Amino acid sequence: MKVRTVFLAVFFAALIMADASALVAQNSQTVGPAADIQYMELIKEDYFFLNGRTVTAVFDRWAEDALKELTNVTYGCFIDKLKYNNSLSACLAMIKSGRADIMMTTDVTSVYVAQRHSDMRAYICRQNFGAVMMLRASDVNLRDSFNSALKKLKDNGRLDELHKNLIKELPAGSEPSFTKSVNHGGTDTVYVGVSGDMPPLDYVAADGNPAGYNVALLDEISKETGKNIEIVTLDSQARFAALESKKIDVFFWVVMPLIESAGEMKPQNSDEEAFYKKFIVTQPYCKVKNAFLVVK
Repeated sequence: MKVRTVFLAVFFAALIMADASALVAQNSQTVGPAADIQYMELIKEDYFFLNGRTVTAVFDRWAEDALKELTNVTYGCFIDKLKYNNSLSACLAMIKSGRADIMMTTDVTSVYVAQRHSDMRAYICRQNFGAVMMLRASDVNLRDSFNSALKKLKDNGRLDELHKNLIKELPAGSEPSFTKSVNHGGTDTVYVGVSGDMPPLDYVAADGNPAGYNVALLDEISKETGKNIEIVTLDSQARFAALESKKIDVFFWVVMPLIESAGEMKPQNSDEEAFYKKFIVTQPYCKVKNAFLVVK
């Protein structure tokens, strides 16, 4: 099974052993100034250094054993254990305490963390995925209105501008600051859930308020659709239940392969088959990659 054809809603981050460091040094090249951030891009996709390790990740829709098996099949490795946590901070604490070796994440988040934790290094894989928004399967019209807005923002360059200013060129050590209220006087209100577990793409400040890219993008979508958007913060673990119970109408991020559109995804297992009966997703609004976070 090739990586590009596998649905992975979570992402990979990594371990602290000398043999892993040696492997990465042999198969990677530096893609950022060492003085600003320690991160490298994996050139040879050889993941045997995951063998026997304990992996942690922000809670996902799949059972832990199912995700572990998919990862092992996809990367030809033998992860020993996979443990979910309710937040990014809990995953990092687990790694730093030695209770886990690997954390699953994205390139944008691994770079963000490495910039703010001098004892950590990010390793980035090469394949692209798309960050998309998730909705109930019955909300096709709402999905289509979001897709239309995203297309306009892509065509007029606003998506690229937001990514450049609020993700790619966010200064090391600085926190996202765009906190404009997302309300443009429309008659309908759409409740969008965020967790803050993929900063700076999905960021929630220390005071509990969303800020940065998520707020800015939703503000633009509100303008294009004429709908009021109210942002709701919640734990990643609660996102599926929140959608089903109609506490929220949209969850801000899920990650999918770019080569397949939302309507053409084919289930890889029973967990995924159940997912497609309940939820649909928008077109991608941002490219992300798998990544590994490593304690130096």
